[in-house]
Amino acid sequence: MRRSPDHILRLIALGLGGLAALFAAVELANTIAPEAPVEPSAGEDPLQEELARCRTMTPEDLDTDTVCRAAWAEHRRRFLGLPADNTEEE
Repeated sequence: MRRSPDHILRLIALGLGGLAALFAAVELANTIAPEAPVEPSAGEDPLQEELARCRTMTPEDLDTDTVCRAAWAEHRRRFLGLPADNTEEE
C-alpha cells in the first residue's frame, strides 16, 4: 500500500508537534521546581570558608592572593587524597 505525500507530511508534522509539546512540558516542570544545588555548610571547615571567599574574587585578584592559592592547593591535596607532607609548590 502506497501512502500519499500529504499523508506522510501530516505524520511528520504530528510527530514534531508531539516532540514540541514534550519539550515544553519538561521546560515547564523545570521552571516550576528548579533543582537547587546543594551547598555544603561552610561553618564547619575554615578551608571551606576561605574557598567561598576566594570564589567571589576576580581572576586578576586571585593571581596575587597567596592565601587563596594556598587554600586551593590544600583543597586539591584533600580531593586527590595526597598525604599532608607531600604538598607541591606551584
